[in-house]
Amino acid sequence: MINDLINKLKHLPDDRIGDGIYVAYKWCGNRLVRLYIGSKINGPMLQYNANGKSMYNGINDIDYKNGCWTNCYSRGNFGKKYAFGGNWSGHNKNLHPRLKVSPIINQKYEMIIADSGDQIILPEGIKGEIGVTEMDCSGSWSIWYTTGESALANRLKKEEIEECDLPEITKYHLLKNETENVLDVLNDVIETYEL
Repeated sequence: MINDLINKLKHLPDDRIGDGIYVAYKWCGNRLVRLYIGSKINGPMLQYNANGKSMYNGINDIDYKNGCWTNCYSRGNFGKKYAFGGNWSGHNKNLHPRLKVSPIINQKYEMIIADSGDQIILPEGIKGEIGVTEMDCSGSWSIWYTTGESALANRLKKEEIEECDLPEITKYHLLKNETENVLDVLNDVIETYEL
């Protein structure tokens, strides 16, 4: 599948794959590592990782046998490197409440420390000296999708960008430049190349 994608895209001039849509590749020898897609107006918008092993899907880590996709949210400082330049934020569950698909673990356990130094969870109703709260540490992990189409479908919408936890410079850039036209052209590229 990925070889078909590379063969379809690599011959296009100036890395342009659609009206204002660009692609960039990261290689390790002759093996594709990453692919980035962005627009001349928005900058980086999608990232593909060829190695989809143990990638976070919003609930847990899974293996994507055909690689995986995520959204990128550019700060607008990409210059002429439309697909991969500048700084961007990843698509993670801290950005907006809609993306918090996994349950947050917030359970209290009563624990004691044994003479051996091990922590022991006590049976319910038995009080120990130490109380701890287990936390969900996956909050900043990027959320990955099976296809570029599903990643784009889960991209933050305009109203979500306004209230999300992206840097202000990113929010300003996206609210000003991420139009329905840009998203439609990107979606056309995704459908054309079956990404």
